[in-house]
Amino acid sequence: MVSPRHPVILKQKKALAPNTLELTYVREDEAVISYLPGQFFSLDFPHQGEEKTRSYSAAGRVPDLKNNREFRFAITAVPNGAASDYFFNATPGDRAKMSGPFGALILPPVDPHRYLLIGTGTGVAPYRAMLPEIERRLRANTALRVELVMGVRNPQELIYGEEFVEAATRHMGFRFHACYSRQMPATPQAHEQAGRVQVLFETLEPNPEQDMVYICGNPDMVEEAGSWFLARDFSPRRVKREKYKFSTL
Repeated sequence: MVSPRHPVILKQKKALAPNTLELTYVREDEAVISYLPGQFFSLDFPHQGEEKTRSYSAAGRVPDLKNNREFRFAITAVPNGAASDYFFNATPGDRAKMSGPFGALILPPVDPHRYLLIGTGTGVAPYRAMLPEIERRLRANTALRVELVMGVRNPQELIYGEEFVEAATRHMGFRFHACYSRQMPATPQAHEQAGRVQVLFETLEPNPEQDMVYICGNPDMVEEAGSWFLARDFSPRRVKREKYKFSTL
């Protein structure tokens, strides 16, 4: 079944990092925008006389999804990218078309013993959307554990990092790890370390019988990380993946 395309209007645009924006869209008819945390939408936009399509995970931290009327997503600039050219130059009031939601990178009805949430760059957007539900589940089940591992090049690119740190202070079962592949802060905090996200995998002592792994972000990282867990006896149903494909077309 083809998902209908709804006209949407850019409501708000703000900087998350030097080369990353968060954009907020609303439907032109002001209808509710329904989705499950972790799902994504496709946006159609004009580019050089043609219509292009890109997909973005919902990043909005929305406590009441049944009455949600906004769609937020994070986008990082890609040199000469069609989507970057459009969205970085867009202004509130500009129109686009949206379809969705799509995707199965969502939390299951019954929790495993532990979630391993792995993302690079804007690949943490679905985990940010999941935060209200994750915190609700942590309050309801004190045995639940969540490890969120985020990889970026430097501290300036750590979008939503403060929210993840705050969640870790509120819940003993939630831990946040920031991995910097190129530059460490002058005074690293306990949750910060050098290297790519893969440097933490062994330290986390993954258990294929008790853990569920989510991987989102750069396609190369998604492939490498997914293969790493599958090679250690994780079944495909316990390794959920979402790739962000970068394109200049």
